Parts: sequence; C-alpha cells; structure tokens
Amino acid sequence: MDVRIRKSEVEGVISAPPSKSYTHRAFFSAALSKKSAVKNPLISEDTLATLDSCRKMGAEFIRKSGNLFFLGTEEVRAGYYNAVNSGTTLRILLSLLSLSPHSSLLDGDESLRKRPNMELAKALKSLGAQIYGGNDFRAPLNVRGPIYAGSVEISGKSSQFVTSLLFALPLLEGESVLTVRSIKSKPYIDITLDVLERSGVRIEIEESSYYIHSSEFRLREIAIPPDYSSMSYMIAAGLIAGKVIVSNAFDSKQGDRKFIDVAREMGGRIVRKGEVLVAEKSELEGIEFDASNTPDLVPTIAILGAVAKGETRIYNAEHLRIKETDRIKTVVENLRRLGIHAEERKDGLVVKGGEVKGGVVDSFGDHRIAMAFSVLGLVKDVTVKNAECVSVSYPKFYDDLRKTGARVEVV
Repeated sequence: MDVRIRKSEVEGVISAPPSKSYTHRAFFSAALSKKSAVKNPLISEDTLATLDSCRKMGAEFIRKSGNLFFLGTEEVRAGYYNAVNSGTTLRILLSLLSLSPHSSLLDGDESLRKRPNMELAKALKSLGAQIYGGNDFRAPLNVRGPIYAGSVEISGKSSQFVTSLLFALPLLEGESVLTVRSIKSKPYIDITLDVLERSGVRIEIEESSYYIHSSEFRLREIAIPPDYSSMSYMIAAGLIAGKVIVSNAFDSKQGDRKFIDVAREMGGRIVRKGEVLVAEKSELEGIEFDASNTPDLVPTIAILGAVAKGETRIYNAEHLRIKETDRIKTVVENLRRLGIHAEERKDGLVVKGGEVKGGVVDSFGDHRIAMAFSVLGLVKDVTVKNAECVSVSYPKFYDDLRKTGARVEVV
C-alpha cells in the first residue's frame, strides 16, 4: 500500500497509543504468571506475534473491554514459533525456549531473518543451550535446552539481548549473574526491569552486573502506559504544521519521553497540562543529538532537522544499523529524495535544514521510516511506498493523522 500525504495545516486531538515495548514484556510476564490482567495493551502486528507465542507456550487468555486476562503456563512448551517481524518476540523466545529439554524452531519474516543474534546465542550456549542458525545466528534458529544458572557476560549493543536473558534466568534453580558490556538503549532494559519487578522477580543491580535470583512470576495487573516513540510523530506534526493535542500522555520508565526535551531544545513549543501534551507550530533550529539510549527517536528528529535552521547532527547511533532496516542509511536516502542535504556517518548522520521539495520515499518495510516521512508530507506532498508497515507498532497512525486534519490518501 502506498500513501500520499498532502501539504496540510493540522489541528486536532488524539489519544496517545499504548506502548509497544511495555506490551511485549507484559504479555510474556502474564504468560509466565498464574493469573493476571494486562490493561490497555497495544494490539499491533508485533504484539500479536508475542500474543500468539504466549498461546503456543501454553498460556490462555481472553479479551474483554480492551483488556486481556491471562491464565499462565507452568512451563514453556517447545515447538514451532514464528515471530513474524518482531525482534523483541524472537529474542525473548530464544531464551525462554532454551529452558526446555526439547527442540524448538524459531523463525520470522524476511526482514527478521536479516537480524543477527550472535551475542545472545553465544551467551545461551555458554549456559548449556544448543542453538543452530544462519550466519551470525540469524533465523531460522533451532534451539534446545536446558540451560543452567551461572555467570554469563554479554555485549549490550542490543538491549533486546539483555531483556531476553532477564526473562529466562529467574526461572532457573539457583542464582545467576549477568554482566553487560557497553550497554546501548538502557531505557529499554529499565522497562524490562520495571515489568519484572511488578511480576515479583528479584534482581539486584551493581554497576553493569545483574544478580538474578530464582523467582516465580507473579504479575497480577499492569496498565500499559502510552508509547512516547509513537507519540513523537504526532507531536512532530504539530511542531511543523499547526497544533496537535495528545491526551493520556502520562509518564513512565520509557527513555523515549526524552523526545519532549529534545524537541524543546530545537525550539519546539510543547506544553504539558497534566496528562495532556500540546505541540504547536514552531521555528526550529538544528541540534546535536546523542542517540545511544533512544535510537527509535532518530527518524523523527531527522525529519525535524530537515525543516530546522542549520544542521542537526545525530551520533552514537550505530545500533540503528541492525534494526528492521539500516535506519541510518534509509533515513539519509529518503531525505535526499526529498531534496534535503543529508550525510551518512559511521555512527549517525548529519542533516542540513532546507526546503522540502516533496516526492516519493520508500519505507523499506520499516514502520518508523514510514511514519516519520509521512509527517514530512505535511510540509510538501510526499508519497510513502509500502506504508502498510505502520501496523507493526501504530495501526491507527493514519487515522490519527487524519483526525488532526491532514490530507491522507491511499494511492
């Protein structure tokens, strides 16, 4: 599906979408707990992949009034699992399936098959797992346990690797010690720790080491907070094309809430009134942005940089190269297609603000690329190819954009 966003003045109110990161973790915790409720979860392609995996693990659930009520499983069932496009689902499953003495096959779509899992596979193998896969342990992966408690060290270049181990190690008999080198995207690990703490899992932290006690998952109820990375697109729409009001924007452990401060640093007028955020059209200026902890914000900050005065330099973003796409490369390529000067760097990119000429961009199947460049269409007509991928994290994105008065057409 291709979508054309025409130059528009926007003004409207939308409700903040639920957090994808919290929903993934809440679903897995609920599946491992006896009886629990997950309130206001995000239902998207990625989270449905996790939900389907929870069912295959042995959990049961019903949906009522927008909430999900779980009866968990006592042990993780081996079998065939398809994580579709969800890296979080695949990585957490890889560790959970390593608990079983039976063989499992873990796969995903073409995009997910390109994402490496070397560091995580090596860590699990050091604990006793047998794992076989493609180059750099890309899916499909054959995995068989059991793994045993012990000490393990891993590179934190992907927070999902750390999250994966934090979910599985508490289910082992005895204490485990997880040491993480060079942590990237630490706020996503903080989300994991938040959900695990609510689930009764005992983890002590000392500098870069996590001391994980044998624990029973006991999640009872969790309300999913709003997704600040998804909100960033709607806030950006207000900053460059009018006024957008976002309701239900309460705070949480998400690192991506930093977007509010970054946008203000660029000159963005954003006012918080309790749980409501108001973003209004602003004269923006380029900044330097360290993306080490909040890589998902890069596409949004890059498109704000395209309409800002001066240069926007984004650095410490090398982990963007192992996302759904190489997001450094795809952001730069699409900016250039729209007449914006952008340069790719090893660990990031530089964007020189200028006149957006409009044109055609490609999402390359990456939901965050599709949404960011759709917002840029409010400045000058932009057609986004393969825009259906927004359903991975924000299925109502184009509906919400229309609510603000944006002219959105399926072409």
